[in-house]
Amino acid sequence: MAPPREETGRERGASRGIGLRIAPRFVVAIMIPLTLVLVVFSYLLLEATGEILGTAVEDARDEAAVALAEHQDGDLPFTQTDSSAVRVAPGILRGRVTFTSENRGGEDGYAYFRESQTENRIVGVTAAASVDDDPLAKLYGLVIALTMIVLMVAAAVAVGVANRVSRPITSLVDDVRSIANGNLNHRVRAHGGGEVALLAGAMDRMTESLREARDAEVELSVREREREVALEVQEALRPTDIPVPDGYDVASEHVGSAEPGGDFHDFVEAEDGRLVFFACDVSGAGVPGALVGAMARAYLKTAFRKGGALEDVLKGVNRILAGEVRRGMFVTVLAAALDHERHELEVVSAGHKLPLVHWSREENVIRAIQPDGIALGFDRGPVFDRSISARQVPLAPGDRVALAGTGAVRVASLEGEEIGEKRFYKLFLRNAEDDTEVALDGILTALEAFADEEPFPADVSIIVLGRDPEGAA
Repeated sequence: MAPPREETGRERGASRGIGLRIAPRFVVAIMIPLTLVLVVFSYLLLEATGEILGTAVEDARDEAAVALAEHQDGDLPFTQTDSSAVRVAPGILRGRVTFTSENRGGEDGYAYFRESQTENRIVGVTAAASVDDDPLAKLYGLVIALTMIVLMVAAAVAVGVANRVSRPITSLVDDVRSIANGNLNHRVRAHGGGEVALLAGAMDRMTESLREARDAEVELSVREREREVALEVQEALRPTDIPVPDGYDVASEHVGSAEPGGDFHDFVEAEDGRLVFFACDVSGAGVPGALVGAMARAYLKTAFRKGGALEDVLKGVNRILAGEVRRGMFVTVLAAALDHERHELEVVSAGHKLPLVHWSREENVIRAIQPDGIALGFDRGPVFDRSISARQVPLAPGDRVALAGTGAVRVASLEGEEIGEKRFYKLFLRNAEDDTEVALDGILTALEAFADEEPFPADVSIIVLGRDPEGAA
């Protein structure tokens, strides 16, 4: 795995090295147009100044020569190299000459003549060196020097400003890189005002939102996995083989909720020949609830299979379960043992809130059978043993009983109203005359309609047992 990481690191380093950084780009962007502006400005300034200065120097030179010509005639020997002459003042001409004296031999200059109709008389001469010496040379140097100074000062200012501007931005880039590498706990360290401060605040809020979204995603993933495991456990807890005694029929169903837990129901054929069926509610949801439910189911099935009074069975299971589950966890049980020879139910409840519902075919009424008892796991023995009791329920031909987990009465409408025990009793009464399968389907259909086809808030386990109307012995 090392080579891919090295390659990724090189790619990241290459991506960071492409192009100039912000500071030099800022300096270049400032200096190029500033240099062009200064060069053009200097050129135009020199052109205009040179034209003005040249004209002024020439006029001053001519005026000086003319003034000199009023007092003395020039006597510096020369030869005229240019026959053309320029009138520089009334009666005064200027021409180009070459001096022939020993000390100025071969030097170019100007000669000034007093204009005459017969003969132009020389009135003065001026050496070319003093006249043609470029008067703009010093000005060129000065302007170029000032231009360079301005450019250097501007470059220094641009570098300082660029560094000051780019420093918080560079810090933001490092912050973004840290966040992009998955460090969502990173806090933005950039300092600055205005837009930089706004951007830093926005990045902090974005990072916090990303961290919350990641945590929510992780939590959702964990919850989804827990839900899958809980569903798998629940599926394993579903009764597969129901030993139905002659003269009776049984139907049962477990409908999972959006957040499944450990609630379950099951059947056991005891060694004494009785059919024991029970429904359990488990505190907690998800995997913990499912595991506690699986453990309680194993203990209950093992104990019920051995037979005996249901009170004694639950006392023994409670002593074991109270030492296994952590504090605060508990299991409620509603159990009934059918003696199909005597057509009688023994009913016990260990803290189960929903009673066993008995419908009498002869009287067409329902009765709620609720023995005393506290939930398994609350107490290791003394209190539980004193609280548990049993009830005997005879079953006449055609009678029906319904045994359910409390999820059946917690089904809620879209307005949040729970169906409650009384409505559940009425549903059972409305469907009790039908076969157990049809009666159970009618109850579940009514519950789904009440919830408007929304998922149930808790697992729903229902068992319906009925005696043959013919009254088989």
